[in-house]
Amino acid sequence: MNLSDRETPIIAPAAAGPERRTGKRHSLVLLVGKVLDPAGAHACLVHDVSPTGLMARFIKLPVAGQRTCIEIRGLPPIDAIVRWVEGFKAGIEFDTRQDVECVFKVKRDDGLVARAPRFPISAPAQLRIGAQRIKAEALDISPGGTKLTANIGVQRGQTGQVLLTETGTALFGTICWAYDGRLGFKFVVPMPLATLSAILANQQTHRAAAE
Repeated sequence: MNLSDRETPIIAPAAAGPERRTGKRHSLVLLVGKVLDPAGAHACLVHDVSPTGLMARFIKLPVAGQRTCIEIRGLPPIDAIVRWVEGFKAGIEFDTRQDVECVFKVKRDDGLVARAPRFPISAPAQLRIGAQRIKAEALDISPGGTKLTANIGVQRGQTGQVLLTETGTALFGTICWAYDGRLGFKFVVPMPLATLSAILANQQTHRAAAE
């Protein structure tokens, strides 16, 4: 299943599964969430959301009763608690009610495009533009793109490939901006949740080994 932070959420009937909340709910498909816990940042796939909580599919399963912080497109980071876990899905209850209509807006009220949460990383990379092989470092990543540092000048609109050398992940795309030694690289095909989760897990392993 491919995920994208450039797609408009699909509104559909509520997803099947345990129903522990009341009130109006929206079903969201292909919406990446960012979960923060003491071990670091993890990715999840949000299936539906309401003003009081959400249901999501997880690669790294939480535990019922666990405190957490979750972020999805259009909303700020929200303190929350895990209310139930079933299979790879879990129900999350927000500490405070949220205006979930913001989740469905492609553009925010300030006119900027709403983005999926980005995950900070520090990963060696190689940027390939034509015959050039440019040493780079990935600074953050999302299903739709990554921010890099590079010592050689590049231009907006150039196409190429980013290789994350630690995981061997090859990502094709286009440079969407470049400024002062940094650049934004937009993927042609969004990363699957499992690939993003593997990159984040590798980062956590390296941090734990360095401590």
